[in-house]
Amino acid sequence: MKLAILVIVFVCCSIFLSGQEIEYDQAYIIGSSIKFQNNFGCSIGYNVFPTSKIRLGVFIDYSLNNLPYHDSYTSLADLSKIVEDVQPHNQQVVLKIACSFNLLKSTKSLLYFGAEFGLSYFLINEKGEQTVTLRQGNITSGNFSSNYSVDNRFGFGLLLEYELKDIILKRISASVSLHPKITSYQNFGLMDSNDPIIIGWLNFNVGIKYSLGKKR
Repeated sequence: MKLAILVIVFVCCSIFLSGQEIEYDQAYIIGSSIKFQNNFGCSIGYNVFPTSKIRLGVFIDYSLNNLPYHDSYTSLADLSKIVEDVQPHNQQVVLKIACSFNLLKSTKSLLYFGAEFGLSYFLINEKGEQTVTLRQGNITSGNFSSNYSVDNRFGFGLLLEYELKDIILKRISASVSLHPKITSYQNFGLMDSNDPIIIGWLNFNVGIKYSLGKKR
């Protein structure tokens, strides 16, 4: 809720700033969690420029992982061995704010370095086959499905972006960027789960931007 209020204030204040642009990115995302190992997604953003060197942005990111995976772990409740073959349809939505600085003096090329932080919302939808081996040696197997959400998980990271201005048409720019970050996930101390407390991410983005209002 606090982040949403900050976003609203940010958008309202931005109309008084000189430079503005809208941005759309396609992303390939590598996650450290087995539930989010390989993700494809997109991002929509709005940037403002208080000065020629400083850029502030607000973004909504979406990503999806639907690649099957194999998992095995030991239950802390009864020390049984659990093996799963999973077909996921796991989604993530991120509402984030970014601040970056241009490191170049060129009029055509920009190199941004900065930080970003936000809140992640996960929707976990999985089904598959599970085999459980008890301590006594008994084995049971069957199909399973799970559907739940993990909300309001704070994350922060860095960004490094190269932008080439005025491609094909004026006001249109192209960019490539790298976004390493971490996000909290499972609550500390939760029993009988192999989900991580923190997930690391590495995002590779290719984007296009359109400049609004006065030129930067």
